[in-house]
Amino acid sequence: MNKYSRRFFLTAMMSVAVACGNNSAVSPTDKSISAKTPSRVVALEWVYVEDLLALGIQPVGVADIEGYQKFVNIEPQLAASVVDVGTRAEPNLEAIAQLKPDLIISVELRHQVIYDTLSSIASTLLFNAYPSADSVNQLQEMQQTFIKIADTMKRGEQGRAILEKMQATFKQAEKQLSDLKIANKKFILGQFSDSAPQLRLFTDNAMAVQIIKKIGLENAWQGKFDAFGFNTVWIEALPKVEAANFIYITTDSNIYWQQLQNNPVWKGLKFVQENRVYPIASDTWVFGGPLSAEILVNKIVNAFGGKMKDKG
Repeated sequence: MNKYSRRFFLTAMMSVAVACGNNSAVSPTDKSISAKTPSRVVALEWVYVEDLLALGIQPVGVADIEGYQKFVNIEPQLAASVVDVGTRAEPNLEAIAQLKPDLIISVELRHQVIYDTLSSIASTLLFNAYPSADSVNQLQEMQQTFIKIADTMKRGEQGRAILEKMQATFKQAEKQLSDLKIANKKFILGQFSDSAPQLRLFTDNAMAVQIIKKIGLENAWQGKFDAFGFNTVWIEALPKVEAANFIYITTDSNIYWQQLQNNPVWKGLKFVQENRVYPIASDTWVFGGPLSAEILVNKIVNAFGGKMKDKG
């Protein structure tokens, strides 16, 4: 009889594990990782999928592969053999067990309540990707977590080299923006919703903002702290930051973005009138790892460079 019966999984999903209450990158509920290098890894959050791929490791299972492939555009890509194990919010525990993993990588926000069950299937790393205001920031956490994963997979030297390359990319992007002689260093970073007339404006504690500040720009949006790093607003919030450059993420087909083009408030904003609006492709993942970080800064440099060229 299968050890992981349907009743077992139902009970596990309904039970709540003891809260960890830790703001560090690696939770103390990080249980017994074998000295043997894991070879069958399941990743339940997209950033950890990216981390594994950056290290040259294909996971055996991933939560929401379709969503990952839509929003996370990095190389290398997932192999066709990787198995989908449900959604990130509600991973399929039975599917995970059937893969016989020797390591599961999960995120505290979504999986703390099923941590004990995951740990009964395989050794489980549980990370806190969204630290509190008085803890490490998101960019620091991403790097700490990446190195923890690299060390666990016995690829620590490779992991450190990848982070060094990321920092070098930041330095190069900073120089490229400096060479463009951009007069206004203030920016706001926005991401349009596909499902409602809403705009995410990213705050200083957001990893994406911390990355952009590394390349010499200054965040003009001083919203309230949010664990995810953004405030959800709409057009009425924009006049007070209209002096900044507007960097935004959306698809051209986004109906709410299209509707804005004829909105008199939008058309009256200084960054619209002065053509300081910088589009970034919708497959730019701002909650990712070191590869996504490099992609973000390169796209920003290209966006500013293209606009300066047009003006020239």
